[in-house]
Amino acid sequence: MPQWSKYWIFQVVGWLLFFLFSTYIALLVDEFSLRLVLMNVGISVFGLYITHVYRSIILRKNWQQLPLEKLLNRVVLSIFALTALFAIWYYLLLFVLYNELRQQLNLNKILSSCVSIFILFVLWNTFYFMWSYIENSRKNLIAKLKMESELKDMEIRTLRANLQPHFIFNALNSIRALIDENPKLAREAVTRMSNILRNSISKQQTTDSLQNELQLVDDYLLLEKIRFEERLQYAQHIAPETLEIPIPTMMLQTLVENAIKHGISKLEAGGFIEISSELKGQHLHLKVKNSGQLQSGDRHADSLGFGLKATESRLLYMYGSEAQFILENDQNAVCATIILPINFSQS
Repeated sequence: MPQWSKYWIFQVVGWLLFFLFSTYIALLVDEFSLRLVLMNVGISVFGLYITHVYRSIILRKNWQQLPLEKLLNRVVLSIFALTALFAIWYYLLLFVLYNELRQQLNLNKILSSCVSIFILFVLWNTFYFMWSYIENSRKNLIAKLKMESELKDMEIRTLRANLQPHFIFNALNSIRALIDENPKLAREAVTRMSNILRNSISKQQTTDSLQNELQLVDDYLLLEKIRFEERLQYAQHIAPETLEIPIPTMMLQTLVENAIKHGISKLEAGGFIEISSELKGQHLHLKVKNSGQLQSGDRHADSLGFGLKATESRLLYMYGSEAQFILENDQNAVCATIILPINFSQS
């Protein structure tokens, strides 16, 4: 609902309730009459008018941005001014509609009326500034959440933008090594690389299905297989029910690339890479296992380069504490495990 609509609803309903309450009191004390109805209509409409003018001044002068002390001083003075204006209008209507009551007025009755009017405007100001504070707090919270979401998206895009040149650099190194040794294989490697780049660069979304990401990994491993030949063995153990689950784009490929760079390439006899996935409750467990062993100082992603550090950062930005990244030794292999919620809604 637009802000102005809520304001007018509160204004009209509030002064309507004031009119009904005043009329009801008159009924209780057996003073109900047409003149009293006109009297209550007159003061209610006037109250609506002067409080709207008062609010216009608040907005025009931007009172809500003032320090608390200055704001309170202005509000207190305004309440006295509103009380005086309302009292003058009240007694003008009283003299016009109830001419015979002039002689019955005295200082005590006037002061009593002014106190009641003063309390009325204290309540109006209290409600108005509380409502304004709540509305501003809500808007600030929405703006903060929107900014945090935009910053999170920007961080994720930055990480992805850094991952793609990182992969291209490694792939080009592989092709360069083949040019002199086996030009035919080098040409095939270029074809494989073009397929990978076409697939990865065209993706603009932050997530894609596991099935599509596995296809990217297959192309990448076929490219690396040309370089490593029999030194690289590759196997998949993918649960069918996990194929359509969305995962961060290029994250699986990053783990496989890291396994080759820090595992297979350092072993003279080569080794194996095994990718597996399974559902455990409401979480997807995705594992990349490769030959090799982590040294004591290599158990954290920071020690193994940008790719794994980026993996941790992307998971944090996208899923918060709902996702995990685990890097550990598993018998005679290194296992990188990603645990993702399968029903996670990103804000």
